[in-house]
Amino acid sequence: MAASAQKVLLLYEGRPPGNKTDDNKEELVRPEKGRPVVKNVTIPTLTHFKPVHADAGRGAVIICPGGGYLNLSIEDGGYDIAKEFADAGINAFVLKYRTWVDGAYDHFRDIPLQDLDRAMELIYSNAAQWNIDTAGIGLMGLSAGGHLAAMGSIPGKLHHKPAYTMLIYPVISFRDSLTSPRSKTRRTLIGDDPAVAEKIAFSPELHVDRNTPPAFVVQAEDDSTSLVGNSLSYYESLVAHGVPGRLLIYEKGGHGFALHNKAEGEDWMPEAIKWLNLNGFRKTTKTSYLKK
Repeated sequence: MAASAQKVLLLYEGRPPGNKTDDNKEELVRPEKGRPVVKNVTIPTLTHFKPVHADAGRGAVIICPGGGYLNLSIEDGGYDIAKEFADAGINAFVLKYRTWVDGAYDHFRDIPLQDLDRAMELIYSNAAQWNIDTAGIGLMGLSAGGHLAAMGSIPGKLHHKPAYTMLIYPVISFRDSLTSPRSKTRRTLIGDDPAVAEKIAFSPELHVDRNTPPAFVVQAEDDSTSLVGNSLSYYESLVAHGVPGRLLIYEKGGHGFALHNKAEGEDWMPEAIKWLNLNGFRKTTKTSYLKK
């Protein structure tokens, strides 16, 4: 492995802002079938996977796992991906953002984006120590984490603008026409009966402008949890505003395939690294880490 041992950082000292109590009931659940998930996250952390190549780049990416804002698929949708980025010479950070816990917060809808903003601030503050070029810090999100990353791409939502986003089978829109009955993301974040204004405010595709960061977007056409129209709509908005983007649509694959689309026998990571190289986001002239 080319990735060094990871380092776990607390996002906040003391009680995180917005938490009502100091209770910590976090648990890792490993079901007999399906992926392991972390539930009841009230103490957010940032786990740094640092590349150890002598000629590693100075780029960085924050990875937001999915889970409908209820839990986090933090292993296959977080740590496994971070190792791949670190092996490619990119600093990778897995954000364990706070999830919905009944009675734990004042206003949960603001909490995940608040954690993402704090994660970006931590990386900026330590950029010199970690040999990171702040002009190359991007966001990646999977499923509901894709919604979080896309929200972070809206100009002005974060104190530091991300260089790019990478959205993997993302939930992007909260509009009725693009929200699957199978998805829990919108309901968890803004409730069962949100107002039209709330749906618009939490639909990043409606807020794309010429200042929106470039995006790499991956989804399967047969995804029934996040409808493929989410990715299509976001990409169309990028094109309409002259923002660079790459859209990779699989015919099959469903939802939640993480790094490997078993239905098509495809990995999207090599294409993602090529895209980062193409746009200069890895902050290195080396291309030796690309998988054959």
